[in-house]
Amino acid sequence: MTTRLSRQHTAAGLGLAGATLGVLAGLTQATAGSRIPDWTGNKGSPVALGLLTVLLSLAALAAALTLRGRAPLRPSRRVLVAVGLLVPAGLCFSTVGRLWYVPGILLLSGLGFTLAAGGTSELLPVIRGNWIRALVTVLGAFEILMAVSAGPLVTIAVGAIGGAVLMIAPWLAGRAKSATILALLIGTLPFAALTYWSVASPVLAVAALTLALPAARRAHKQDRASSDIHTANQPRSPAACGAALPDPPSAR
Repeated sequence: MTTRLSRQHTAAGLGLAGATLGVLAGLTQATAGSRIPDWTGNKGSPVALGLLTVLLSLAALAAALTLRGRAPLRPSRRVLVAVGLLVPAGLCFSTVGRLWYVPGILLLSGLGFTLAAGGTSELLPVIRGNWIRALVTVLGAFEILMAVSAGPLVTIAVGAIGGAVLMIAPWLAGRAKSATILALLIGTLPFAALTYWSVASPVLAVAALTLALPAARRAHKQDRASSDIHTANQPRSPAACGAALPDPPSAR
């Protein structure tokens, strides 16, 4: 086993342990958070925050499972897995209080081994090309975090769904421009409209759209250009270019 693959599997073990403990911490917050406020952070919405912790921990679990393959991940996949570990590890320190200390440290350790499972130089081009997407994904996670303490159930549901869509939307860029733009609007505007009286959610919506819309247009143009180049480089069949072929001797 190579050093790179060994580090990747170590990251997988740490990530799986942290995510599993994170699910347990979320369930504890949802079911008994109000009875142990010193451990759970004395939150005003323990059930919603506990369920959010469970969902984020499951996302981290999916990222950790990706690291269990028999071959080292490509740089782009490693960056995506790193984001999948970083977002839950960072956000859940504010959802379940002290219960997140051990899961958070394990996930951050897994993140470190994920980044170390290969040269830093090969990650830099991927990071430069995707940092805006990662930032918008983090903003989507923050929208979910704001939604769980927003009050009425409808507002919580709209914010949670919108935040989840916003986390996914930037990674659709380059595939379907209209679908990406629609997802960004769904992920930002409804929750901002329902919580217009606050400052944070409208600012988050403006920031996400300002970052993501230009990036989506650029990604769409790059994808079309790559498709055109790929099409132009495809070999043409003899039937398609028969007019340019010389006549066989029997036809002369």
